[in-house]
Amino acid sequence: MNIAFYSARTGMIAQQDGMNVIANNISNVNTVGYKALRPSFADCIYTEQRATEPEWDTGHGQYLNKTDFMWEQGGFYNTDNPLHYALGGEGFFMVRDYNGNEYLTRDGSFQITNVGDHWELVNANGDFVLDYEGNHITVPFETYTDNDGNEVETTNIDYAVLTEMIGVYNVANNWGLDQDRNNHFVATQRSGMPVPDLDGLTSKIEFYLENSTVDFATEIVHVIESQRSYQMNARIVQTADEMQQIANNLR
Repeated sequence: MNIAFYSARTGMIAQQDGMNVIANNISNVNTVGYKALRPSFADCIYTEQRATEPEWDTGHGQYLNKTDFMWEQGGFYNTDNPLHYALGGEGFFMVRDYNGNEYLTRDGSFQITNVGDHWELVNANGDFVLDYEGNHITVPFETYTDNDGNEVETTNIDYAVLTEMIGVYNVANNWGLDQDRNNHFVATQRSGMPVPDLDGLTSKIEFYLENSTVDFATEIVHVIESQRSYQMNARIVQTADEMQQIANNLR
């Protein structure tokens, strides 16, 4: 079988892998804080066809080399919900699930849940939002002093104090993070471990959420490019197979 058949075959596989990435982006066009991924392709090994002609190298197709996050800031939109937060900067919120696993996220659509005799801050998945020391956040409520001098707790959340309690974390290399389900990012050796943003490099913006960084028009262009590339590679596979049949019939 000739090299063209195998080269085009790798092209078809790579374009299908790239289409999977694009499809995932499009499906998350409305996901809060989602960071779009871009597939990156690379060419396969080259072989020397003739020892006397070392410059006659022949390639063997392509493969999906990696996917890169698009870390630009997404746009903000107002929700009028005081438990919604957007992050102005490169930081992350940190959350912990019921199994004790910790994740980073840009999704600040929070709510409160009752835990025994108090309330705690959680995200839409029920994961506990952490403060700067890595602890669950007990929701503070406004208080007043009655006529007897006793401090009485109201049912109104003290949003100013709550905002200060919500932790923001940074990693040394955002591109080293792994993406996980539920809009989570996982720290790796490449990214470095999360550290609290005590210097305030990332601001917490109340009443707002961050849009996905998916550009729908750009993704459609990538879909068309992948489709055309896949079709051309498929045509080469078909043509290479027909040429091989002709060669076999001539023997």
